[in-house]
Amino acid sequence: MAQQSVPSSTSGRPRRVGVVVVGAGVVGASVARDLAGRGAEVVVVDGAPGIGGGCSYANAAILAPGHVTPLATPALLREAPVQMLRRPAAVAVRPARGLAPWLGRLAASAAPHRSGPGGHLLRALAHESTTLHRELADRGLSPTLRRTGAVDVYLREARGAALSPEQLRALEPMLGEVAGGSHDEDEWTVESRSYVSATLEDAVAHGAELHFGTDVRALVPHADGGHHVVTDRTTVHAEHLVLAAGVESSVLAAQVGVELPLRGGRGYVVDVAATESDLRMPVRIKEHRVVVTPLEDRVRVCGSIEFGDESRPADLRRADALLEVATRVLPDLAGREVIDRWAGERPCTPDGMPLVGTSRVAPGLAVATGHGMWGMILAPVTARLITEALLDGTALPTDGWLHPDRFTRGSHRRPRPGGARAGLSRRGRVDGGARAAS
Repeated sequence: MAQQSVPSSTSGRPRRVGVVVVGAGVVGASVARDLAGRGAEVVVVDGAPGIGGGCSYANAAILAPGHVTPLATPALLREAPVQMLRRPAAVAVRPARGLAPWLGRLAASAAPHRSGPGGHLLRALAHESTTLHRELADRGLSPTLRRTGAVDVYLREARGAALSPEQLRALEPMLGEVAGGSHDEDEWTVESRSYVSATLEDAVAHGAELHFGTDVRALVPHADGGHHVVTDRTTVHAEHLVLAAGVESSVLAAQVGVELPLRGGRGYVVDVAATESDLRMPVRIKEHRVVVTPLEDRVRVCGSIEFGDESRPADLRRADALLEVATRVLPDLAGREVIDRWAGERPCTPDGMPLVGTSRVAPGLAVATGHGMWGMILAPVTARLITEALLDGTALPTDGWLHPDRFTRGSHRRPRPGGARAGLSRRGRVDGGARAAS
């Protein structure tokens, strides 16, 4: 996929572009594809050398809309102490500056009056987004999407389990000793890097520019609206800016007065070689919060959520511990070649809900991050919401829950002079008579 340094204008002034999307992971790529497909002038920048530089490198690879919840719920809060004591721990907390109050806010968000409506909203968005994933696959834009179904299994006591061990093994013959579980036939698998690659290729085919290896150093609000985006290579003027850079989005947003209190929820992945006769469907090991997913050329084992200093080195022994759990349930995985081990920081908010929408505090800024564990499944619907907000001026019906200004002190104040512009309508032009992008 061709890429190059972002060029400046020949006049020496910063080149003006319609939209700059910062971040080329599953969410940023989806936003770029939808905007470019609607005719917007789009430039995508990402500091990584290529696809999969952040959390989009690997994930559980499952679309399971019925399982999507806020990060904190009453049930998960009750279960957290047990999960912290398991071996391996499904939940871990390492000392880090500022983490304790953040976790306190997260715990408060588990109150039923918050987590109940929030969960209902997220599941509705996840169902809609799964439909969009299927439509993309029908268009050839998600080459690895397939309907597999999935089973949830319990190793020990399985109160209220819908299926016996024998019934579960009839569905998934590779299962070993389990106490019981359940089956959902309406679940899907999709490999993240293939999705991002196909998505960016479609964006480029519709005129988007893609620039890997480009770090954004600063955002500078401009008097006539929009932002100067200062990279390590050049400076461009973006009429609209979309932050989809995961945890790193918070540093950039702070430069324009928007508070995004993101923390990394580190997850671990280990991939082992596939065999000719392998898993039919994903298996979720409920007590340990471990997910095992069959992909085309590998079997993926992932799990854990770990909070702490995001700059600390990853302890990949935790990935190996997940594999040990998986082999207890799926003995045939034992002894297979390990293809890859990895850890990534899922961008998490202290109320457990994503940050999606346009800012009133910083007109011209849109935010698409904070999805936690649900970036893959929510990427298409996030792209639709951002695209409609920028191109059509559509207000998000989910404003109160997802609004990117909700953590910013004084966000109720009126926008600064120059205000939010009407949305981009097509490449090179902004409604309301703004100067055309060069």
